[in-house]
Amino acid sequence: MEKNKNKRKGSFLFYMIPVVLIVAIGVFGFLFLRDFMAYREADSEYAVLQEYMTEAQDQASAQESSMSDETEETSVLESTEYVKPPYQYLSIDYDKLKSINDDFVGVIDIPALSIKYPVVYSVDNANYLHRTFENRNNFAGSIFLDANAARDFNDANTFIFGHNMKNGSMFGKLKHFATKSGLVDSDPYIYIYLKDEVRKYRIFSFYQTVDGSEVYNDFDGDQGYEQYVKMILRNSSYKTFDQSAVDFTQHPKLITLSTCTGRTDGNQRFVVHAALVESIAYTS
Repeated sequence: MEKNKNKRKGSFLFYMIPVVLIVAIGVFGFLFLRDFMAYREADSEYAVLQEYMTEAQDQASAQESSMSDETEETSVLESTEYVKPPYQYLSIDYDKLKSINDDFVGVIDIPALSIKYPVVYSVDNANYLHRTFENRNNFAGSIFLDANAARDFNDANTFIFGHNMKNGSMFGKLKHFATKSGLVDSDPYIYIYLKDEVRKYRIFSFYQTVDGSEVYNDFDGDQGYEQYVKMILRNSSYKTFDQSAVDFTQHPKLITLSTCTGRTDGNQRFVVHAALVESIAYTS
């Protein structure tokens, strides 16, 4: 009798193991497909938005074209020296982006990482965690200002958040500053395009931290500013930073980019700090 019982138990397990495996494969397959479609939808949306954040026509090339088309003006054009702008020049269709989303405040451009996205503002930091620029539900979310930040980036330190996506989109490439030697020095600037100006920020610190660390705290006055800068320089993994590149005695305005690291505990963060070094009048 005991042998028959064990035999039935063995037969049950024999049939159940394949069933469990099939169910598991189906579940993981569904999750993979769901994530794949979400990535695809977000990438498609932001690819379209790139059309409103394009590199402006190089003025030197424009001159060359004009010279070939209008030979009678050659002598005049040859005497005009082209000077490349001291910043990454983009042509932003600000009004178009604003018409798509009224929370639009500007464009962030990080040439070293090929990061270029519209930035939004909300009174709630959870609002754009899983909503795209066109207000579609998607775990890619948006690049957004801290809810307590001024929309004109005139706070002493402005926080900008974005997800660390597995495909490298949004702020998924920020970690490359820490993992790829010399990358930050190849182009250590972040550009913020506002309605009437482009702001050039010099990266001076990046490192891994945790959610709720003191790096997310506010500070008051010049003394608070100086203590904050000392702290983030002390924490920094950017060991080749030339401190003469930023005059901190003038207390330049800061931006802090923050993203998760993708670790399973969900508490790890990667931050990048940059200081304003130039502000240039801009016409989109």
